[in-house]
Amino acid sequence: MSSLRPIIATTLAVLCAGIPAARLTAADEGRLTLVGSSVGLGGKCKSGFWQPVRVTLAATGKGGVQGRLEIVVADGDQTPVIYANEQAPEFNVAAGKETTALLYAKSGPVSAPLKIQLRFAGQVVWQQQLSAPNLGATQELVVGIGPAAGLEEAAAAINRRPNAALQVAQVPSAAELPDAWWGYIGVDTVVLTTSDAAFLDAMTDTQRQALIQWVELGGRIVLSVGARGAEITAAGSPWAALIPGPFDEVVPLRERAGLETFTRTELPFDQEFFQRNRPLIARLKEVRGETLFGEGAGSGGRPMAVQSAFGLGQVIFVGLDLDHPSLAAWKGRPRLLAALIQRPSKERGEEHESARGVGHLGYGDLIGQLRFALEQFGGVTLVNFTTVAILTIVYLLLVGPGDYLLLSRLGWPRQVTWLTFPIVTLAATLAFAYLTRQSHGTRVRLNQLEIVDIDVERKLVRGTLWTHLYSPRTTHYDVELKVAAPQELAASPRGWLSWQGLPGDSLGGLGSRQVVLAAAQPYTTRMPGPQPGLIALPAPIASSKCLSGRWWAHSPLVVENHLAVDQFGLLGGDFRQPLAVELSDCLLAQGERMFRLGTLRPGQRVVLDPQRSLNLEWRLTERRVEQTKDISTPWSQTATDVPQIVQMLMFHEAAGGRAYTGLTHRYQPEIDLSEQIRLGQAVLVGRAKEPISRLEQNGQPLAEAGEATTWTWYRVVLPVTQPKTR
Repeated sequence: MSSLRPIIATTLAVLCAGIPAARLTAADEGRLTLVGSSVGLGGKCKSGFWQPVRVTLAATGKGGVQGRLEIVVADGDQTPVIYANEQAPEFNVAAGKETTALLYAKSGPVSAPLKIQLRFAGQVVWQQQLSAPNLGATQELVVGIGPAAGLEEAAAAINRRPNAALQVAQVPSAAELPDAWWGYIGVDTVVLTTSDAAFLDAMTDTQRQALIQWVELGGRIVLSVGARGAEITAAGSPWAALIPGPFDEVVPLRERAGLETFTRTELPFDQEFFQRNRPLIARLKEVRGETLFGEGAGSGGRPMAVQSAFGLGQVIFVGLDLDHPSLAAWKGRPRLLAALIQRPSKERGEEHESARGVGHLGYGDLIGQLRFALEQFGGVTLVNFTTVAILTIVYLLLVGPGDYLLLSRLGWPRQVTWLTFPIVTLAATLAFAYLTRQSHGTRVRLNQLEIVDIDVERKLVRGTLWTHLYSPRTTHYDVELKVAAPQELAASPRGWLSWQGLPGDSLGGLGSRQVVLAAAQPYTTRMPGPQPGLIALPAPIASSKCLSGRWWAHSPLVVENHLAVDQFGLLGGDFRQPLAVELSDCLLAQGERMFRLGTLRPGQRVVLDPQRSLNLEWRLTERRVEQTKDISTPWSQTATDVPQIVQMLMFHEAAGGRAYTGLTHRYQPEIDLSEQIRLGQAVLVGRAKEPISRLEQNGQPLAEAGEATTWTWYRVVLPVTQPKTR
């Protein structure tokens, strides 16, 4: 026995040498423990959006644990997706210690579980499921940052159906805020209260920049500034860029008529507690944007709440602390907050579900109609069920009664069936294969829509694309998103490429609780950065995959612009087409008016005649006058005309919103620039022949020339000089 000990020891040493070190430390029971976790903001997240995932892990064994942390969650097709930040340093925690890690992942359908796992040496050595109750993809989510201001009461004051109710989340500490702007992308409105200096000081520069970048790329923030107005608006303050005008002074609230008129609720102004604790008002001068209400009841009162454009997003500046103790018991505060946090709409009908949209179409959001339109591939014909049923019946008749009658008529013995049956089966198989080849095609096809937004004042560019990939065979694709933007338009663009969900609770929708019938091989999404892409994306035969992408960059574009509004509210002046590409079907929208500009060459000067402007809503809805009546062309929810759908995506609210289309625009509302033109900006829209971004595999276009159908629109947001007011 003693002679075998060296042999056994040597054998065990050889076997253990092939086992990764992390497996010995992390896989053993009790070695790695999940101490705590949070998904989303304030414990809430929406299906189909990027979410911050914060986990606290502890190494409870004798040795430390190292590896790479990954998030695994299913996409809209219930296929697992791995989110791993390859640029981040490896996770490493010493024995007996714990550490917190911040990751990002795109939440899947409402029923999709979310898991965190540790990978070492290419193998998963530890895995844990996290609690992530997803909200509906089109539910409104309002997030409070800073001291609580009564958002729950405001949400309760908004009358909606339970499954469409506005959701509220409060972030309790600055440490739980995202450090990347896409951590806010599922949020409709952020309410930032600034009264607590310690809370704001606890935010890192990266967290502040993430919030500001989210706003300028299409977010919406309510900024409550009162007693600390001088500090928040100071030139060196990180929040100064959000302020819609120069700071004037901070004074106690003296006039209550503006607040009472706006909320239709009387302030307890004469009560002793209120007089001893009157809220302080941060006053601005020469404000830009729309004054929601002032200190006085009339239009001459000094602005107290102002909504203004900020890049591609909006800022609602409120000149008092909404969390002030004198306002906490005021019955008008919920009404005030409810009016501020809701997006402006011509018809508040969110509580009424559109039966005709969801009932038989499978979608109730405008993005769903776009998805349906992009699923129409040229050269691909779907074989319907009736055709398949008829062919199956014909085949059964041939191998059954047909074979019997043929042999009887020819007088052949019944044993010949052993020869005729495989011949008929082979012929039927070849016929089916030919039919499949003719209907489904043999080439990869792409349908891609891209909207490129450029904000001249903030010097930024944002690109949004929707790509539907059709695969004629079962395979995997390594897809990269390449942005070929010239340097004068976009400097060092960054972005992401991910799956595109279908909002709604129909079959295949993000709200559907469909059962996963079979396990699928996961694919990997590269985290947002300079090289976005998907690795090993699975595609079954004759199927399509819906993808979406986003890229952004600083834009050094120089625009010659002299647009101004006169005292009558009419837009005039001139500008030059700033892009290096020719734009067709151009229009310029501002306020409720628009100009048809046709085709514009690069550098072409455009002079606007205020008398030649048209009504924007009439143009969008194709309204006409018949027998002294205004009649709009009804919106077709089954239309597959991509340019027509894009027009509605870009200016949905200006066309009447849901009151006109019968569809919401809540899944990607930042595409709608109706608020920008309503707040005084001018938006130049034009279509280009060539796309900026494309999908590649191994450095080559994913689809061959002629097999990719693309639509590309540019929108340039131009500042407009407003008439001076006293």
